[in-house]
Amino acid sequence: MRIKRKTVAVALLALVFLVALPLALEMYLPGEFLRAFSTMGGIDLAALMNKVAVMGATMSAFIILRGSVEKFSRDWLALSIAYKVFWLMIVIFALGLGSIENLGQAVLGSNSDTATNIVTVDFRLFAFLAALIVALMVAHSVIEYREGRLPPRNDMSC
Repeated sequence: MRIKRKTVAVALLALVFLVALPLALEMYLPGEFLRAFSTMGGIDLAALMNKVAVMGATMSAFIILRGSVEKFSRDWLALSIAYKVFWLMIVIFALGLGSIENLGQAVLGSNSDTATNIVTVDFRLFAFLAALIVALMVAHSVIEYREGRLPPRNDMSC
């Protein structure tokens, strides 16, 4: 098992930008801002940054693992499928504004003493299209794996 330098560099960049930066930003933002943003925007910013950090750590692990396996092995196929499903989760996370459980339906809202404001944006069609694209990408990975496992043909047509 050999890990390439480029793979390590890309994984470190993902760790810095998707793990260290959101967690450091959370530490440096004032608590009043986080509470006000949560109240007015309806998004828990601290929890959102923690979710991004977890996704960044998972992405870095995928990058390291994918860079260390041989192409067209069973491990490569399993990692390829898992990585594509992980990207589907990231798309659904982004469409739902941090709520994977909404499956692409973004709900923003705020409460005050006199009124409640709620805005719902339905991106479920885009989530469905992303799921369809990921299914096609998984099928492509399986076909690519099967073709890579075939013995080379001796073509004698001259």
